[in-house]
Amino acid sequence: MVGNIAYGQDPLYELRVYTPETGRQADLLKLMENTGIKFLTKHKIELVGAWVANDPNDPRVVTLVRHPDRKTCDAAWAAFGADPDWQSAYAASEVDGKKPTKSVTRIFLSPNDYSPKLSVESIGNRVFELRTYIATPNNLPALNNRFRNHTMTLFKKHGMNNVIYWSVASGEAMKAQELLEAVSPVGQAKAEIASDLPATGNSLVYFLTHASPDAQKASFGTFRDDPQWNQVRTDSEKAAGGSLTVGAGVKSWFLKPTSFSPLK
Repeated sequence: MVGNIAYGQDPLYELRVYTPETGRQADLLKLMENTGIKFLTKHKIELVGAWVANDPNDPRVVTLVRHPDRKTCDAAWAAFGADPDWQSAYAASEVDGKKPTKSVTRIFLSPNDYSPKLSVESIGNRVFELRTYIATPNNLPALNNRFRNHTMTLFKKHGMNNVIYWSVASGEAMKAQELLEAVSPVGQAKAEIASDLPATGNSLVYFLTHASPDAQKASFGTFRDDPQWNQVRTDSEKAAGGSLTVGAGVKSWFLKPTSFSPLK
């Protein structure tokens, strides 16, 4: 139980990637902090985190919320959207006939069995790295096994903090390319995949934290040079008949928490 929200087994996470209208990121953040949080609480939608891109040229805003299940999620958002007080507040955010939000992409995620339980801590002074992998055909289980048995431990060895690991929730219609377009740095969403490849069953999404982007670079440098990692990678790729991820299928996006993010 979190607050007055009861979770059964694993909660359903919803990563929401907002693209604001040109020049209106600050307005969107203000609306979220001063108004949106109140209505999330009212309708029992738990805000876990809120971030902006580390890149000042990327105006997107990312939030993470969690729900007991999809049915509860849909009912809560329906009530949120129909709330007349929210509708009034959102209408008041218009400038020249436009709301601050141009679009939002919703990504539904289920925690992997080896994932740490997400601890919503306000630690501060750290950068979040959202990493997304697209697996080669039929190799997501092998990729997850490598993380479960080796990679996470090696990340920790090299100074990286494992926050949470997900798969795209079962039954989602999202395509892998749509996923990459939502969670990749600007201009870096292309990968060697078919346009109709489903995100479900082919994607790994996870958060790491670092002291800084430079610390991330240093950690991954020693990680990649680690003989144990190189043996693990060689063995896993030999067993799979090649790479476990598609060409250009590994994306890294640096995010920094907003002032109102519970997770920092």
